[in-house]
Amino acid sequence: MSVGVISRKINARTVTIKLIDGSLVLGKVNLHRSDADIQRVSDLFTKIDDPFVVVFDATAESKTGRVLILNKRNIVWIAPEDGPNKEEKPQPPEKEEAKELPSSSLLDRLRST
Repeated sequence: MSVGVISRKINARTVTIKLIDGSLVLGKVNLHRSDADIQRVSDLFTKIDDPFVVVFDATAESKTGRVLILNKRNIVWIAPEDGPNKEEKPQPPEKEEAKELPSSSLLDRLRST
């Protein structure tokens, strides 16, 4: 019996995931797919029909270094923690003058736009 080595390109993004039970998962997802053009974390949900997402190097329930296979239906939201190019230095935000917030409610402000 021979043992083959499987190599796979990894284009990892660190994400935080909130599940419907309220728990948070911090880990990495692989954006490299040979069958689809995946460039953003959101593409995992819009361009891939697989109902599951694999999260590796995951921290959940005080356990680290786990591999989790999550059903997409159990995900409330997912937030990317880093960009595609870690070598690029982020530009400092431009200084803005403090603006006075309107006293109206958020709903009123959304209606006016």
